[in-house]
Parts: sequence; structure tokens; C-alpha cells
Amino acid sequence: MSSQTFKAIVLHTFKYKESGIILQCYSSIKGKDSFYIRTGKNSLKKHALSLLHPLNVLECVISSHSIGELKTLKEFNSVHKLSSLRGSIAKAAIAIFISEVISKTIHELEQNIDLFSFLEKSILELNEINEGANNFHLYFLLKYSALLGYMPEIPNNTQGMLFDISTAEYSQNRTNRAFMFPQKESELLWKLAHSSTENLKEITIPGELRYRFLQEMIRYLSYHTGLQIEIGSLNVLHEVFN
Repeated sequence: MSSQTFKAIVLHTFKYKESGIILQCYSSIKGKDSFYIRTGKNSLKKHALSLLHPLNVLECVISSHSIGELKTLKEFNSVHKLSSLRGSIAKAAIAIFISEVISKTIHELEQNIDLFSFLEKSILELNEINEGANNFHLYFLLKYSALLGYMPEIPNNTQGMLFDISTAEYSQNRTNRAFMFPQKESELLWKLAHSSTENLKEITIPGELRYRFLQEMIRYLSYHTGLQIEIGSLNVLHEVFN
């Protein structure tokens, strides 16, 4: 592994002592993982730090050195030019939100090629999308749920039905109301399920409904993963789009 080149999606970084950074990422070879990056004198060019923004896709090489159990990255470079992702405040906020969702819903240290490919493709789509970008993260959560194995069952006709979190399907039965999406959120889920990246611009969503829908989807993921998922960047995202 020490000489292997692989891809890694940046999720989060934090300072480690005085001469290093811990990179949390989702890699093409090991799933969720962390690496040490030396930042002391003569160890890393300053411009390289700018590559460590959320959702950047890196090509990495591991050093033979390590810090405890943490492998050290010998070098890394961007795989794609994500200029739109970095130049847009809205897209940068979405990137932070998505990276936090990934970080808090995936804990497996194992390779998942399908999931990595989906994430990389989604990052490129976010970078390229213009109209409809403010709906992208809603659509992403739905497709992401499917990759995790929790795809909601979406019938052709949902009139008079609400989406039940516990059964992952629409129902006319209201006895389980505490676990159901409200009416407008249920309708929006159906619209997104019958949409695509290309026509997200055709869906008009009020800011408050967008916020409530994201809360419901996080509640949905919490229920099915068995995790208590709290996304701190959700409120910041709400402010950006309002």
C-alpha cells in the first residue's frame, strides 16, 4: 500500500500539533480513512493546502512513514479542476454539507467502488450544474440513500399518501404519523425521485420547504443507519439560500 496511487475525496481536515494536518477522506481503496500530512518547513508547498477543500478529489501516494497508526501522504494532486465548486459560495456551502453527511453516515473502512464512483460523479455534476444548483443537495441525498441501501419505494401515484420513514414507502395509514414526512415534504420526495440532475431547475422549492425536507431526509438516514446524525452545516446552508 505504501507505493500505491489511489483517489481520495476530501471530507474534513484539522490541525495536528504544530507541524501537521489530519485529512479525513473517502478513498477509492479503503472507504472512509484518515491520513497525516506534514505541513512543517520544507514538508509541503503552501499551495498544496488549498487543494484540501471539501469534496476535492485527490490523487494520493502514501509515504513509508507514519504517525502512530496513521499513514502519511507523500504527495497529492487534484484529479479534476473544480473551479465552479470553489468559486461559488452556494456550491461551496453545498460541498461542506455533503462532505459532513458522508463523514457522519459512513464508518466502514472497506473498499466500495460503486459508492466512490457515485460520489465522484456527483461532485462533477455539482461543479457543472448552473440552473437548479440550489436543489442539488436534496436530489443528492435521495440518490445517496439508495447507494447506502435505503432507497425509498416510490409508487407512480402518491395522492393522499405520506412517506413513512420506518417502512421507506408511501402510505395512507396515519397511525404512524410521528415517523411520516409531512404532506409537502412527501410530495417533494416524489418529485425528486422522478427528476434528474438536468431538470432540477424545473422544480421550484421555497427556502423553508427545502430546509424542512433536508431535516426529514437526515431523520430518514438516522433511522435506517441507526446513527444519531446531526449536521451542523445545515443551518449555514439554510442561511446561504435565504
